[in-house]
Amino acid sequence: MSELINAQSLSDGFRRSLLTNVSVLALIGAVCAPSGSLASPDEDRPTVWIELGGQLERVDTPQTIFAPPFFDLASPSVNAPLTNAQRPSRYSPGLDGEITFAPKTTNWLFSVAIRYGRAKNARHLHYQTPGQPSSFGYKSGVRTGQVHKPILRDFGDGQTNFDESHLILDFHAGKDIGLGILGSGGNSVLSVGVRYAQFTSRSDATLHARPVYGHGPLVQTAFLGKYYTRHKPFHQTYTALAHTTRNTHAVGPSVSWDGSMPIIGRESGMTIAFDWGVNAAALFGRQRVHEAHQTTGYHLYYDVAVKRTSHYAHATARDRSRSIVIPNVGGFAGLSLKFPNAKLSLGYRGDFFFNATDAGLDVRDEANRNFYGPFATISIGLGG
Repeated sequence: MSELINAQSLSDGFRRSLLTNVSVLALIGAVCAPSGSLASPDEDRPTVWIELGGQLERVDTPQTIFAPPFFDLASPSVNAPLTNAQRPSRYSPGLDGEITFAPKTTNWLFSVAIRYGRAKNARHLHYQTPGQPSSFGYKSGVRTGQVHKPILRDFGDGQTNFDESHLILDFHAGKDIGLGILGSGGNSVLSVGVRYAQFTSRSDATLHARPVYGHGPLVQTAFLGKYYTRHKPFHQTYTALAHTTRNTHAVGPSVSWDGSMPIIGRESGMTIAFDWGVNAAALFGRQRVHEAHQTTGYHLYYDVAVKRTSHYAHATARDRSRSIVIPNVGGFAGLSLKFPNAKLSLGYRGDFFFNATDAGLDVRDEANRNFYGPFATISIGLGG
């Protein structure tokens, strides 16, 4: 009988010991398990996000207008096509992409992003005056009417080609700092990293103008035994060519703060969220400019009855290079439609690079490069 009691006691003790040991092991596992290893929605979230998109950005590309000395002789109407043809394109369509790696066992994120935009512009503008007769004929001091010769006109003609591109690369490591004000399903990521920026442009201009045309004093000439007194014409005609290339390369530390706050829906299903972000960087690099331009002129006038001509020519070429520091700030705001493994975003973005380019011709002229406009992206999550 005692043996049965002892066996039952041993069995009860073994069960209690086994239950105690299992409970302790479970408690230790729960305490020591890494964040996200417990059953939670994080187990199903993707670890890699691939984002592709496009933007239509307004581009502020300042550029000094090539204005040879004969611009001072021309009327505003003649100068208008010469200057307006040199204005670069105001809009730049482009593409952007980003790859983000978000390990499940940590709230750190690592990303590589690229943005590229390019604008090409070709213009041909022309203006000419209605024209006037080349001269009038006189016989015995009496005006006999218009002499039928080709009518000369004041005119301005500008033909230009402009090509601009910009490239921005970002390498970031960020951490979700989890601000509670964003609510369930929201996130707030503070990132630090490196930004690289490249700005290039190329322009070619061909300008033709006759800014000066008129009639000189009366000059007596003989034709078929008769004497005529005529106004002899005079004019000045010019051609100017300009070629310019500019580029800036810079790299430096950057910081950004991005957030997303759900508006409609739940984290586990479809969600509409408000997205926002700000960024800042200090970029260190070099600006380079190569320019070459020339102007030629032809002058026709009369010294009494003697025809006189003169020619004008001027050409120059120079290169400039300088180390620079570019402060950069930007931001975006928009809405996104989120699914567990996909996201569609629409918004407005701006990036401002101060003193980023040398927009001058004969002398240095620092100018900002600004990009702002609407964008759209689509993201796919992998590895959930």
